[in-house]
Amino acid sequence: MIVRVLSVVVLGFILAQQCHAANNFIVPPERAADAEEIWGQELRIYEMRAGGDMGYYLSLANPGYMAWPAPADEPLSYTELSNRIGDGQLMEAGELITLAKKGLSFDGDTALAFFETHRTRRAGGAAVDERFENIHVWVKREGDWRLIANMSRPVIENRQSLGNPTIISDGN
Repeated sequence: MIVRVLSVVVLGFILAQQCHAANNFIVPPERAADAEEIWGQELRIYEMRAGGDMGYYLSLANPGYMAWPAPADEPLSYTELSNRIGDGQLMEAGELITLAKKGLSFDGDTALAFFETHRTRRAGGAAVDERFENIHVWVKREGDWRLIANMSRPVIENRQSLGNPTIISDGN
């Protein structure tokens, strides 16, 4: 009996966690096709990246694009990113990354995709356990969703213990 009760509790906890994560990815019905297109492009970026090819990623970027990958000290312009990628081969093949949707918001022809990545193998084959939080900013131009900005940061294990910032109001 205790095992059955514990099983139900654990199953309920797992379902609640999945529902919570799924709730962050709810989009209005009229934006469902856009959400599907954007998420498909996100998945394709990482699929191509696993083969060492960053050319697809660059092909989605507008010329004014800025990227701030986790290891960079500051954002990279489209030109800087393009110079690093060159012929589309920024890295060796073999990277293994899984993505988890965390949220998607729309305002007109602008969308923000929030997702986490879990890298278990670096390009070249080294085993790792690295997690990143990511934001991609998309804009729809002439019917196509294009990247205009991104930011990635490593997951900070103790972030929850850091608390929320104190907001000071001067009464206005």
